[in-house]
Amino acid sequence: MFGFIAFAFKLIFAAILGGAFSYITKTNSDLEDNSAMVNMAMVSVLATSLVGLTIQFPNDFRGFAVGAAIFTVLHVTNSIINLEDLSQRLQILFASIIGIIVGVGYILQAAVLCFILFMIMNNSSSLMSSFISEEKNSDDVAESENS
Repeated sequence: MFGFIAFAFKLIFAAILGGAFSYITKTNSDLEDNSAMVNMAMVSVLATSLVGLTIQFPNDFRGFAVGAAIFTVLHVTNSIINLEDLSQRLQILFASIIGIIVGVGYILQAAVLCFILFMIMNNSSSLMSSFISEEKNSDDVAESENS
């Protein structure tokens, strides 16, 4: 009975984190409906359900089954995604990885990963501009030393 309750909580947290990851990265900013948020939540729930069920196998078969479930989730997710935009493809893959982490039972670690990905997605332009400006400054210094 406790395994069933834990599985239900994993599914709920996977749906919440998958939907929250889509919402905070603003994948569906040009669409009025929330289809991208629902899609990422469903991918996360799929990953959690496959991995969560294989965790409950006996110890003799657990390692192979969890590995096969992780491979299946990543393969199915990768084969479903036919988007041209690399950013959206990565977001869906990370939603499946968040689901895998929740399925194993590490809910707080999945929340931390979701937060880190949120920070990277929202600050990517400033991160890239800081790398570009540092590269230009080092080129300017090298040119002034050569003159």
